[in-house]
Amino acid sequence: MLHSRSRFVRADRCFGLGLLVVLLPLMVLPERECAAQSREIVFTDVAKAVGLEFQHYSPLTPERHLHLFMGSGLGWLDHDLDGWPDLYCCQGAAWPARPETSLARSNQLFRNRQGQFENVTSVCGLKNFEYSMGVAVGDFDNDGFPDLYVSSFGPDSLYRNHGDGTWSEVIGQPVLNDERFSASCTWTDIDGDGDLDLYVTNYLKLDRANYPLCSSVEGGKRIPGGCHPHYQPHEHDLLIRNEGDGTFSDISKAAGLLAETPRAGLGVVAGDFDEDGDQDFYVANDTVNNQLWMNSGQGTFTDEAVTMGVAVNGLGVAGAGMGLAAGDVDGDGLTDLFVTNYFNETNTLYRNDRVAFTDVSAEFGLAAPSRQRLGFGTSLLDANHDGWLDLFIANGHVQSYPPELDRRAPFAQLQQLFLNQQGVRFQEASAKAGPYFLKPVVGRSSAVADFNRDGRADLAVLHLNGPVALLRNEFAGPARSLSLRLIGRAGNRDAIGARVELRIGDRKLVRFCQGSQGYLSTDERLVRFGLGEASQVDAVTVRWPSGKQETWGELSAGQMPAGQTRTLWEGTGVAN
Repeated sequence: MLHSRSRFVRADRCFGLGLLVVLLPLMVLPERECAAQSREIVFTDVAKAVGLEFQHYSPLTPERHLHLFMGSGLGWLDHDLDGWPDLYCCQGAAWPARPETSLARSNQLFRNRQGQFENVTSVCGLKNFEYSMGVAVGDFDNDGFPDLYVSSFGPDSLYRNHGDGTWSEVIGQPVLNDERFSASCTWTDIDGDGDLDLYVTNYLKLDRANYPLCSSVEGGKRIPGGCHPHYQPHEHDLLIRNEGDGTFSDISKAAGLLAETPRAGLGVVAGDFDEDGDQDFYVANDTVNNQLWMNSGQGTFTDEAVTMGVAVNGLGVAGAGMGLAAGDVDGDGLTDLFVTNYFNETNTLYRNDRVAFTDVSAEFGLAAPSRQRLGFGTSLLDANHDGWLDLFIANGHVQSYPPELDRRAPFAQLQQLFLNQQGVRFQEASAKAGPYFLKPVVGRSSAVADFNRDGRADLAVLHLNGPVALLRNEFAGPARSLSLRLIGRAGNRDAIGARVELRIGDRKLVRFCQGSQGYLSTDERLVRFGLGEASQVDAVTVRWPSGKQETWGELSAGQMPAGQTRTLWEGTGVAN
């Protein structure tokens, strides 16, 4: 049953000289804030201009083998710790599989040299010719350098970063080379031992030797297409425990993940959704109920998706869940959840009402604009630095219908940008967000980073069988923002699972240090706050994964150059 709570209705538009009309109470918005909100947000694709030349490769067969339509992911990481985020792009592969040696057919790592990119895949030792799906970035050995887990349609791989520019695959542990059809994956510490563990979603059980093929007859013509996932056998997800000594164990059964029937998992995000101090998992499943695996703190998980209101949408219907985003979109300090779904469905925004979640997709203006889109990747970012999380959605179909059928379900689709109107509604801004948003593409994965260190949140977007896009944020308003790099000592070094609260006067902003989210992707591991016109941050409070809580006071945002990042070490703040 979905629960709801009453709220005051708050309007979100600027009128005339800055009057903000609400029902209760009546408030006046300063002119300068109204002017700032009216500035348009524009993104420009600069991938080629900065040397980021990656072409996704997934040649579609006449039979339309299903996995070839799913696309691949990308992840931001600072692989050499020079302070500039590098980009790892997963690559597809032909089917049937054939031997490949060309760098263009491999996953690729692009090193960021002060805003310009260089392909360093070969010298780093990161060639991978599987059909790669997702990427999770995490420092599994706590040596200070980010490592990579890559899921695949085929054997998965874990790569260790040696810190000298080279990488190597961790071998000799079968659990790390699971050969099921895996998708999104994420690192987090599930047992509080300071070592990052790994959750991997698994999708369909496809027999490679007897690959299921389907077709339909429309307009008197037989149309090949991928077999509907609802009628294919599904797979259980995989939970891997980091033993802290370089070895890993499959604890999926012991943790309770096999207690239910398998689901077709595509997206996963970790977070403390019930605020009890440990990490839970929310999983987006294709055509069947989503799952909310709640951590008991004793090594086991229970699916509470039905009781917490996030198994299905507000109409009681399961969607074709693909991508996930988690963050505080309404400013109440709690983690809300957003799921992308299929064409002729709607994407779903679940508001965290503490005791349960409520489907507020229509209320927040996200339902109708998504009905004629098929959403995959999704990212939360503060595009205009007003302190509210905005929303990007990468769209693209999984069927390419012949034009004569007039199905009005285009394969290539327009991408979408929604601006957060002070936590009560989203307003679509796609039409004015730049030329990229006016050209249909087959969007798949998206990930956020400030690649040029100008203080603005940028986006990388991977397209099926197309070039990667790097969307530079060119918002003309104040670029004042605060990015925090958290380094854990008592808990995992990446501080994945930390909760960060920033106070500016009477206003409190909450962000979370997360592993992976979106669809097959990982954002840059910085906790970023848009500050608007504020020139000073009164305090930053971090609740670390270890359970410790510390506060840092009076950070002068007005004196910080655009893009500056502050590093907070666990144990150096004021304990509280």
